[in-house]
Order: sequence, then C-alpha cells, then structure tokens
Amino acid sequence: MAIPEFSMIDVAPTVAAVLGLPAPAQTKGRPISAIVSDLAGRRKVAVLAPDAFGLFAWNLWKAEMPYLRSLHACHSIVLRSVMPSITPVNFAAMVTGTDRAGHGVGQRTDPFACETLFDVVRRAGGKSAGIGIDGYTGTALLGRHADICGNAGQGTDETVAETVLEIAGRDAPQFLIAQFGRVDDVFHKYGPSAPEVVPMLRDTDARLQRLGERLGPMGYGVIILADHGQHDAAPGEAGPKKGTHGTDRDEDCQVPCTWS
Repeated sequence: MAIPEFSMIDVAPTVAAVLGLPAPAQTKGRPISAIVSDLAGRRKVAVLAPDAFGLFAWNLWKAEMPYLRSLHACHSIVLRSVMPSITPVNFAAMVTGTDRAGHGVGQRTDPFACETLFDVVRRAGGKSAGIGIDGYTGTALLGRHADICGNAGQGTDETVAETVLEIAGRDAPQFLIAQFGRVDDVFHKYGPSAPEVVPMLRDTDARLQRLGERLGPMGYGVIILADHGQHDAAPGEAGPKKGTHGTDRDEDCQVPCTWS
C-alpha cells in the first residue's frame, strides 16, 4: 500500500487544528486529518525535526532506528518539501502554511511576510518556542519570532534535546518546534547513503525516543518530520560536500513523518 503524501504547507494548519486554533491567515495547506484525530485532546504540540532526514535516508537506514520504526508502524505519511528544498524555506512553510512566495523567507535571517503559528498562539494567550543550535534556523529564524528562543549554543543535537526538555518543563509552551541541525551536517559530510552516518542516526533515534517518552507525559502531542532530504552528490556537484539538496528530485523533497 502506498504511503499517503502531503505537503509541508499542511503542517501549520494541522498543528493549529490540534491546538483548537485557527490556521495562519494565509495558509494554503489543509489539516492532516489522521494527525488531528490521533492527537485530539492534546493542548500542546512539539514538532521535532531532524534536519535533512529524508525518505531516501529513512528507507536505507530504518533498520538502525527501532524507535522511529515502531512509530512508523502505527502512523506513517510522507511530506513533500516546498521549493527550493532548503532549510529556512521549509521551516518557514511549517509555521506559516504557505510557500516561499507567501512567507517571504529565503534565508534564516529574513523576516516573515505573513502570519505564523507563533502569532496565532500568542494571540490566543499562549506561548511558543523555537529551539536549535546558535546561528541555525531553529534559533535565527524560529527562535527569533517565537516567544522563547531556545538557543543551545554551538553544541550538539543532544544539547538541543536538553534545551527542549528544559523549556518544556519550565515554560510549558503551547507550541514548540526544534531543529536538530547536526543531522544535516553529517549527511553533507559523508552523503546520506554512506555507512558513516549510521552512528549519528542511532543516536538520533535514541534521542527522539527519550524526547517522546518525556514530552508525552507533559501533555505534548509529538510530531516528528524533517524540512527536506538529501541526495548523494555527484563528483563536482557540491564542492567538498558528499551530500546535497535544493532540487525538486524526490530524494531532496520527500520526508517521512510520524507522531505520538
């Protein structure tokens, strides 16, 4: 059976629907009914995004990720990135429900040209958080516009996870979104099909399991997805990088999505 495919612009209206809030005004997407139904009753949502963890890498290495495999056995869809398939554009799509032409973000330092989930939550009297490594999209774009900027410094994805749990426990934001940027870094270094990425993926799986098991009892519905994928770079395609993205090919645009 084919896995259902949706768009990155469907994330914002889905989160809004779970929270019982209106979608951002300009959204072009629609709520994903399976997620809304399964997370019904949750009044907090955490979006956890291993950067660049696309369907191509997932299909290659899912045997190394037992926690994610168990979630996908219950709930599994595919999201397609908006173009270009790069990080700031697609994290912006997640929180606005529209593409680059609508949200106006091409780089992580750009302002939003439209309403975001952060605005919707704030208007309803709640708080939101954007979390990630210093200078990455999680802080430079998302944290800059959220009520709480969870800056994990120049650390690792483990530091990001610790920051997620600290903010969730202390501030209990109604909506939080976290970028795990070192996944993208490792894929760029080795290429997504290289065996050298496996230790990072095992660590990512264990990290997501710990977050899921801790955030659930705090009242969060957890959505795990990525902003885009990566493909193995052809010789000379991406300079010294062995993995790259940005095109409309499936390896760059299709990402797995699950929830708990």
